[in-house]
Amino acid sequence: MLMLLLTLSGCQTHLPPASYSPDYTAFTGADGRTQMLPRECLKPPAEDSIGLGDDFKPLLAPGCANNLLLMQMVEQRDDLTQGRATGPTMAAPVGRAAQIYIDGYDREELRRRQAEQQAAAGTQGGGK
Repeated sequence: MLMLLLTLSGCQTHLPPASYSPDYTAFTGADGRTQMLPRECLKPPAEDSIGLGDDFKPLLAPGCANNLLLMQMVEQRDDLTQGRATGPTMAAPVGRAAQIYIDGYDREELRRRQAEQQAAAGTQGGGK
């Protein structure tokens, strides 16, 4: 029993959190075009730290693939190095949703109230 506890106490149960650089750098290709490249991709591929041998064939450094995918998802590449100012928020829908949540209306009651308001607006507008 003691031997089992000693064996299990030496096992690593989780990996340390990964910290990748979010920085990008200008890279000039063989064709002379300048492109952005994540700095993580300039690092050498990961080493086999757990002993997988031939089964472990990394192609990219840790964090490189994540940053490359982020580059493909952004609308403008400049957003990766400096963000844009955000526009005004849509306060009305957020306010309505918050009011419904606070008041505790369910969907049926909300639909009924909207129908009553539309009907009232229709009778007021149609009488002219």
